[in-house]
Amino acid sequence: MLQTWQKKAGIFIAGQTVTLFGSMLVQYAIGWHITLTTKSGTMMTAAILCGFLPQVLVSLFAGVWADRFDRKKMIVLSDGGIALSTAVLAVLFTLGYEHMWLLFVISGIRSLGAGIQMPAVNAILPDIAPQDKLMRVNGINQGIQSAMMLLAPAAAGALYDSMRLRAIFWVDVLTAIIGISMLLALKIERSTPPNEANQHVFKEMATGLRYVGATRWLRQFLGAYVLYSLMFAPVMFLTPLMVARSFGEEPWRLVAHEIVFAAGMTLGGVTAGVLADKFKNKVILVITACAAFGAATLVMGFSPDFWFYLGTMLLCGLSVPFVNTGAMTVLQTRVQPDLMGRVFSLVMIVNSGVLPLSMAIFGPVSDAVRVETLLIITGAAMVVISMASFRLRAMVGAGKPVEIEAGGPQAAL
Repeated sequence: MLQTWQKKAGIFIAGQTVTLFGSMLVQYAIGWHITLTTKSGTMMTAAILCGFLPQVLVSLFAGVWADRFDRKKMIVLSDGGIALSTAVLAVLFTLGYEHMWLLFVISGIRSLGAGIQMPAVNAILPDIAPQDKLMRVNGINQGIQSAMMLLAPAAAGALYDSMRLRAIFWVDVLTAIIGISMLLALKIERSTPPNEANQHVFKEMATGLRYVGATRWLRQFLGAYVLYSLMFAPVMFLTPLMVARSFGEEPWRLVAHEIVFAAGMTLGGVTAGVLADKFKNKVILVITACAAFGAATLVMGFSPDFWFYLGTMLLCGLSVPFVNTGAMTVLQTRVQPDLMGRVFSLVMIVNSGVLPLSMAIFGPVSDAVRVETLLIITGAAMVVISMASFRLRAMVGAGKPVEIEAGGPQAAL
């Protein structure tokens, strides 16, 4: 018989996966529509900026809210807001208002919702699962969501080929309703009391920043994450453009590109979950996986044909879950519990701010330089950053197993 926490974790992960499926349908469909319609790196950059910059604006506030308020309600309200905006867009498209600028607007609104939702989602898992099981739960979560990524691009491709975008928008609304209903059925108690300090939100934000500044391993961790993120844009956002330009404009190629990457993530996520206890130092795991991702990116730049390209994309996908699960576990077990929402919001700000900055550089450049050249340069840079990261002793030390004490996770080494 499953323990109570296992049932809760299963329902929570299942609900979030259903919601993710609908969100991914919209993400793929909008991205493919812009790619195939414009074939412009500049237009793709504009779409990425709309999809990420709103997260930067809201994430610091969202981290404070996740530490101060009910995280479950935050997830429900943000997910519901995203679904409502998507429903409005579906109605507009049904009425014939199919304008490109509407896609940019909806991407911005969805980004705001995600900026509120994700710090709460990441901070709530320690309220559900025991600390010594978080690596396994994160790995299983990554594996299940990656498996869903196998289905989402195929479904998005079929819907995109046979129906208009509005059909995909309505599917997203339905999956959001299902996911919210599953979350509402759960009773989740916080492992630590919420931050009830009657401080101005900016003072609480400053408290989170001071905590990061005073915690050496966390400073090094976020610094390395910034450097990696600067190099991610070409492989994460420009590879569909490379496929369309170098291998063909058929939609099935974009579907294959997404499915192969998801297959790698699925395999990696399952492996990370099953072998969770074997990885004694989670930071070394993250650095090694980042080096593997960089090496695969570098080799991808030399792809002679589409099938070789898919092989390297599989390797990239395989390494991602080890990065995500390892990094998430380190943060969930090492960060002071009452500051966890703010720290996760800072991580999201790095992701939401640095990636668009990277895309703002590489996107326009990709209209003058082959994407393959950018992959070679950024892949090599990621390998170099990984090698240098092994020398950051405080950060590497934070990846060692945590001794579980009554006071909770260690704040610093």
